[in-house]
Amino acid sequence: MTIEKINKNALYQKLPLTSGSSFLVSRYISPYFETPWHFHEEYELVLCESFGKKFIGNSFSSYVEGEMVLIGKNVPHLFKADQFFYEAESDTKASAVVIQFVEDFLGKSFFNAQEMAEMKQVLALSMNGVMILGETKKKIKQLMFQMLDEGKVERLNHLIEIFGLLSISSELKPLSVSIISGVNISDSLKMHKVLEYSLQNYKEDISINEAAKLIKLSDSAFCRYFKSRTQKSFLDFVIEMRLNEACKLLKETEKSIIEICYESGFKNLSNFNRLFRKKFKTNPVAYRKS
Repeated sequence: MTIEKINKNALYQKLPLTSGSSFLVSRYISPYFETPWHFHEEYELVLCESFGKKFIGNSFSSYVEGEMVLIGKNVPHLFKADQFFYEAESDTKASAVVIQFVEDFLGKSFFNAQEMAEMKQVLALSMNGVMILGETKKKIKQLMFQMLDEGKVERLNHLIEIFGLLSISSELKPLSVSIISGVNISDSLKMHKVLEYSLQNYKEDISINEAAKLIKLSDSAFCRYFKSRTQKSFLDFVIEMRLNEACKLLKETEKSIIEICYESGFKNLSNFNRLFRKKFKTNPVAYRKS
């Protein structure tokens, strides 16, 4: 695939089609998903086969093996494999099964047909990024695996079958609260530098000043820049990252609440509890039990 810098804060990605294909189906294998924060004209259905962090639009969260996401066209996104995949002794590579298609891959009138009205609503929803859950995910996962080894006609039939499953599903969960597009945003690598800095430092002291220096802006200009790109403040974004880490630790470890508080980057327990309750409408103890 080709990545171009075209005066945007996410990188624009051109996806090559194989001969005789109108959409892509592939297993993407990488040491740790090195593709920067980027966007492309294709809709993208991703089945994760590893684990790490993901940015989709203005949403940040962990991803786990088996997670499935539908990403709208030109929605900036980044999948960052867990630190485990960066370790020298690890020979395990990050991977995902991916389907990518442009809106008019079967002609400009395809998604305007009456039979595709519900699927067109799903495509609109995907502009916020959509998690696919439950039985819908289970059935689509099976079809995606089959498509990897099938001929062109069978692949197309199964893609349309996937559209049918998405069209009637009540198991779709939007990720972003705002639609974020990579099309009209300047300065191709700025946001990627900020996201990388944030990922590396959110558990420790993190500084608006340091983030601003990375992209050669004053503190106040950086705050305006970041909010214009994500519809949230940099401070709120850092808190979101820390709360996400706290949820992961609550689910996956037996560590005490106070240990999780400090390991997630919070400085005191009362502030952690207050922000956790504000976000999740419950306290960390009840969250762990549920």
